[in-house]
Amino acid sequence: MAKAYLKIKVEMGRERGVRDALLTFEEVKAAEVTTGDQDVLALVEADSYDDILQVVIDRLRTIKGVTGTTTDLVLE
Repeated sequence: MAKAYLKIKVEMGRERGVRDALLTFEEVKAAEVTTGDQDVLALVEADSYDDILQVVIDRLRTIKGVTGTTTDLVLE
């Protein structure tokens, strides 16, 4: 099982909506509105790192209000 933390920048006022949209994806195990460099932090799990990247690129980045993402792959 591959895991990654996704740090998401969001348009002001859309944080909760983006979090709620993320939680509809099977691969997203947790998503929280946070403070700091990111607005939302999500834990993503999939069968492989390639699958995680496909989910991020093809689906998660298309959520309305998302302005940027940083994907931190979990190695251990």
